[in-house]
Amino acid sequence: MKKVIYYLLIVGIAFTGCNPLEDITDEINSRETAGVDYAVGAAEYTFTDEDYELYEQELDSVGYFSSQDLADQIIPDFLAAQNPVWGEGSLVNVTYNLYAETVLESMSTTDVLSNIYEIRDYLSANYETAANGTFVELSYTADILSYTLSDDDFETIGNALSGTYPEATSSAIAFGNFERRGSNSAYWSDGMILEGFNVLFGDDYTVGQVVAVTFAIYDGGTNWSESFTVQYNGSGFLKLDVDAAGGTSIDYTLSDDEYDTIAAELLEDYPAPAANLAQYGSFTTDSNSSNYWSEAMILEGLNLVLPTATEGDVYAVTYAIYNGSTVTTETLTLQYTSGAYVINATTVDVTAIVAKNGLYWVFPYTVTDADYNLLGQSYGNFDSGSIFRLDIFLESLFPYAQAGDETNVVYEYYDGSTNTKYGTSVFDGNKWKLTPDIIETSFQYGYEDGEWVPDNTISYGLVSADITFISNTFIDIYPGPADNVGFFGSFDRRDTSSNYWSDDMLLEAFNALLDSINADAAEGQKYALSFVIYNGATVTETQYVIKTDGEWVFQE
Repeated sequence: MKKVIYYLLIVGIAFTGCNPLEDITDEINSRETAGVDYAVGAAEYTFTDEDYELYEQELDSVGYFSSQDLADQIIPDFLAAQNPVWGEGSLVNVTYNLYAETVLESMSTTDVLSNIYEIRDYLSANYETAANGTFVELSYTADILSYTLSDDDFETIGNALSGTYPEATSSAIAFGNFERRGSNSAYWSDGMILEGFNVLFGDDYTVGQVVAVTFAIYDGGTNWSESFTVQYNGSGFLKLDVDAAGGTSIDYTLSDDEYDTIAAELLEDYPAPAANLAQYGSFTTDSNSSNYWSEAMILEGLNLVLPTATEGDVYAVTYAIYNGSTVTTETLTLQYTSGAYVINATTVDVTAIVAKNGLYWVFPYTVTDADYNLLGQSYGNFDSGSIFRLDIFLESLFPYAQAGDETNVVYEYYDGSTNTKYGTSVFDGNKWKLTPDIIETSFQYGYEDGEWVPDNTISYGLVSADITFISNTFIDIYPGPADNVGFFGSFDRRDTSSNYWSDDMLLEAFNALLDSINADAAEGQKYALSFVIYNGATVTETQYVIKTDGEWVFQE
């Protein structure tokens, strides 16, 4: 009896009833026996609520797979039970719900990255494949500025926060310090102090800038001052877990007249950059621009306008820059040494969390203790019953959001224990919606060597452009066969023909074609290539190849 193989292309198929594998009949199991008919199918299938219920014990009664490994254990059994007459080469693309928590990746460098623009440049060059929504814990070296709170600063902070913390702010104004005794009603917590920094500094610093802020305290003992190393993330200051106390620096911001002076003095040496500076009042720091100002050029200009100082004085000089996309500010720490200002190489090793948001890396918004209090949370976290408040809170942070805008957030979540979570919320034009950890995904499974297994086979039918490519590529190597396939659009598979395409010749053609259309294919990637042949009649043939050691070979 001739063995017959039936090829089925079915979308949204209705599977047979679910039976345990051990109940499949001996006749069905003999489908790989010579002489027994079997079917080769290709289908799409989406798991239903009823399907998840079949495996409620393995899934802990939830409607999703907790890991890809668990999906790869259960789905093959499911397919075997639902498709008892499908045989070797069958493929099913299964859509299902998968728990895919956003995880924090780690990277480190010894490069000095002092603001978000330098961080972006580094990550763009060293993590080109990062997907949107990727969170990275980046360890690097940063320039650090120094600032010491004055009595006027305590008064500014106290007045701004008096309605929220009346006793604490009254004490700060009266004594010029932060009360740090936890038992005292005027106590300033770390979170309150950071709120004070937000009020005092606003957006005075460049996003990503690290500052060592020293301030007077009273703790009932012999400690009279304390220092926080903080980083400005664009929406506020976060305390870093590093010790980098420093001396006081003198804040200095360039005036319009000083930009004009620098431009006039350096016009002969740097015609285009100087003229641009005079016109726009900002240094262009885009290295691809003809108006580019290097750090050395900027330092040369600053030395023309900064006041004469005392030996060893440190200045934190802020000036406007154009980075190629926007005008912002940059702060350079300089020390007055031997009659000139030099870059003060005061650095600190820091670790910061950044996230990929569209085309750019950004500092995510980190929910603070004050935010949890504002949202009525009894503790500094969310749980399953309150996480919706995070999206409501984002409406107040981004009142002018447009549909499709995304923001990355870091928050604490309680589900028996408190853990830090990382997520992306998307604005749909009306509300923000936090991307769920449960996502709909799909994966292909194939019937191979008598069982269903996860399969990355890409089914691909050669089109006319592919035939033209093969014909042109091999016209000098196999003139007759290449010309013939280009003219007729089919491969001559008659071994008696002068235009015959042998298996080896086809494999050469497949290597050239696949390297052209999928040059970055990973090791182990499979293809099911369908193409038109002539063997006395015009029919379709399918060959299966796999990438092995960098080359495409026939699957065994």
